[in-house]
Amino acid sequence: MAFILGVFGNNLFFIANYEYFYPLVSTLVSSWPLSVLYTAFPLYLNDYPYISLDVFINSYLLFFFMEKVQRTVISAAMIGTILEWYGIFLFSSGAVYIGAAFLPKTNALTAIASVLFVFAIGFFMRPVGAVVFGHYGDKIGRKRMLILTLIISGLSTGFVGVLPTYAQSGVSAIILLIILRLLLGFGLGGEWGGAMLLTLENFKKKRGLWGSFVQSTVGIGLILGAVAFLILTSILPSSAMYAWGWRIPYLLAFFVLVIGVFIRLRIPETPIFEAAKKEKEIQKYPISGLFKQHKLNLLLSTLIVASSGTIYYVGITLIPSLYEVENIVTVHFAQIAIIGFGLAEILFVFIGGIISDKVGRRVMAIVANLVFIVIVFPSIFLRGAGLLIIFLLLYGVSHGIGYTSEGDIISEIFPTNVRYTGNSFAYQFANAYVAGPAPYASLALGAISEFLYPVYGLIFSVLAIGSALKIKETKDVDLEGEKNRNDK
Repeated sequence: MAFILGVFGNNLFFIANYEYFYPLVSTLVSSWPLSVLYTAFPLYLNDYPYISLDVFINSYLLFFFMEKVQRTVISAAMIGTILEWYGIFLFSSGAVYIGAAFLPKTNALTAIASVLFVFAIGFFMRPVGAVVFGHYGDKIGRKRMLILTLIISGLSTGFVGVLPTYAQSGVSAIILLIILRLLLGFGLGGEWGGAMLLTLENFKKKRGLWGSFVQSTVGIGLILGAVAFLILTSILPSSAMYAWGWRIPYLLAFFVLVIGVFIRLRIPETPIFEAAKKEKEIQKYPISGLFKQHKLNLLLSTLIVASSGTIYYVGITLIPSLYEVENIVTVHFAQIAIIGFGLAEILFVFIGGIISDKVGRRVMAIVANLVFIVIVFPSIFLRGAGLLIIFLLLYGVSHGIGYTSEGDIISEIFPTNVRYTGNSFAYQFANAYVAGPAPYASLALGAISEFLYPVYGLIFSVLAIGSALKIKETKDVDLEGEKNRNDK
């Protein structure tokens, strides 16, 4: 009898499952949606029964327990992606300090804009990392690539904390910072796809549930990055933060790196890749095979990811910015609202993943986009500090409920010998070149007319719904079978 034990204060609930002791991860969530969900969908969720005590009290610390091998796999998959996202969101959360440390003195707005430009540079390396790590991940194995991506992400994040400032070394400080950002983007290009495959290729059943662990790391990284600076700014004076305090969150990456490498060295290669290797199914050039044999699935997968990423970046970037510019909320308040987004997203990543194991990946992808279509107009045209929190919670729901299905679709739709290349390329290309620019494209459209703010996101939501209707359902696909994921 496996169970999930959640404890926060005097609250407690169990989620029971009859097969294994399931996995480790801890994250803050709220229990009431699970209660409502189980009541509404008892037939869909009868494999996930649970007992809840005091379930309407928010904020549980959830621990998932499983057999040792499975726990190690989930831990290994999560730790690298958490570190990657943590490093990325540290940069945006601490933009004001990075600007002061690495850029010549100028007005605050110009400095922050310059920092965000450096932040964006990393996006363009993500597809490059996807192709490189996907190629070798499909040729020599997932494990080796995941160790390498973890080292790259840990070092590129940690070394930001030891860089000389602009005052100490001038332009070379900026160049070094840009190099580290490029390396982090390059590492993320291979990290996410490999982590998803490490999980999905080790679990034959309930891949929606297990894929949720990797997908939850975006919310965890977002929260950790925001909380790190919120805590430090609360306990350190402003002068200390600008002088050295901003370095602390980056230096913590070295500690996580050591733990992560230790864990990943202990995991075996995925059994599905080993089987493909034994059957001599490995392709010499996976990227070539991907574009020759799987063009349609690659296109549909990319469009589904593009919409999901657009929902994410509109939610955490565009909407808070519109409120801040109009002085409706402070930056500090917006950070708190963004943390709320992260909490909602983590919870609904798991809810969406569990339901997708029953109703299918495509349904959840469509539902996520329909939620976005409903909330995007009021979130842009209605104003109020309380409304910002409500809207960001809803954006977290919209993104979270479809995010696991997105990751599962683009991993399950491709055969083993191009799966790492396929899922990485679809995910990273869509996020780098469609979703990442979404806030800027929306602002440009909004400058023409405020009624055009939502258009960019709406276009890709409609395309994603069409793609989800067109693409094959993958929840019951045998990942070792090749024929199910051809474009034929």
